[in-house]
Amino acid sequence: MKFYDANQYFSKYLLFAKTDAETVATRVFSAYKDYLNLYWQMLERAQPLTDPEDIQRIVKAQKDYDQYSADRDPASGLFSSYFGHEWAERFLYEFLFEDAVPLAVSTGRR
Repeated sequence: MKFYDANQYFSKYLLFAKTDAETVATRVFSAYKDYLNLYWQMLERAQPLTDPEDIQRIVKAQKDYDQYSADRDPASGLFSSYFGHEWAERFLYEFLFEDAVPLAVSTGRR
């Protein structure tokens, strides 16, 4: 959690493994499949929201998440060094986090 606040946008049930390949192949992959199966079950039971206020709240939360992630993305510098600053900015703001606004634009700085 070097770049991100573990208490914001992250589940306390985060699945993370820094171990040997055998453990990943047996225990971690099994836990991952269990997680995905539970996710599919939740999706099957989900009911669409129709209240405009609920929808606006969710859209705002997604935009806030994209902004939070774009502002902290550790790969941005790496992308810049490989592909140039302009490419990295476009990739970050037009693909990875399309609802985010570059800091220079959102603060009026250039």
